[in-house]
Amino acid sequence: MGNPTVTPLNEPWHDGGFIVSESNGHRSRDKIVLTGGKLTLAGTVLGLLSVGSTAVAAALGANTGNGTFGTITPVSVPTQIGVYSVLFTAATTFTVTAPNGATASGTTGVAFASLGIGFTITAGGTAFVAGDTFNITTTAAADKPTAAAVAGTNTGNGTSSAVTTTGNAPQLGAYTVEFDDATHFVVTSPSGQQIGHGVTGTAFNGGGLGFTITAGGTAFVAGDSFTVTVAANANSGKFAPLSLTAADGSAVAAAILFGTTDTTLADKSATAITRACEINASELVWPTGSSASEIATGLAQLKAIGIIPR
Repeated sequence: MGNPTVTPLNEPWHDGGFIVSESNGHRSRDKIVLTGGKLTLAGTVLGLLSVGSTAVAAALGANTGNGTFGTITPVSVPTQIGVYSVLFTAATTFTVTAPNGATASGTTGVAFASLGIGFTITAGGTAFVAGDTFNITTTAAADKPTAAAVAGTNTGNGTSSAVTTTGNAPQLGAYTVEFDDATHFVVTSPSGQQIGHGVTGTAFNGGGLGFTITAGGTAFVAGDSFTVTVAANANSGKFAPLSLTAADGSAVAAAILFGTTDTTLADKSATAITRACEINASELVWPTGSSASEIATGLAQLKAIGIIPR
């Protein structure tokens, strides 16, 4: 007798099948709003969306040129969250660097429209020179917490950059940033937990916050401080499948979809793993074409928010 024909069994993608262990009481899970316009499988790595809504330009230091900025407007979606830098390379030409490091060139008197923002710089009576700079700071829309740094009564006159909120959502309330000496500081959450140590001139990222403190002409001293207040918004952030080239927040791994969800026709409520969990890294779904190094970066981002790959 010949061998009987055997039909292969294709096992479906199970909800939560990637989980090795999680906290009691489903503390590892959150209800989210999923977007993306497609069928998204359980185990898909997600990013938290954020879209810029407002922008303010301020001169950095003392510029030689006394030209002015026109109104800044979003020109494409998404506008990136954070600080855009405008650096003059000559009297009439400049380079714009976005928060993610992408660059584009512009000319005074000509509308600039790239990297998600638009503006026109008008030359003044004194010409710009190479090295003159501006900053454009974008803040988050109502789908994400907002945060701003306020200085205490300090000896040092350094300043804080705009504060951004990351995929690891910060606690609501007042964070404290206190200096140990002229250049080193400690960041404490509203609950009193130390979330990290920082150095002036170096970007700080921790506890869901990101900022850079720049030293001024007078050095900080031990006890100088800032308060970073995180306020709630009416709408929570939406999640989308990780997109490695996006500038809308979804390029940073922030959660894992628990169950297969179809958002082809509309955004859907879904469950995601967002913290305190061990997962089987081999069962995660990454963007098509992800390299080994990109996946390693994503796993590190998940680990940073308490999702431990095994």
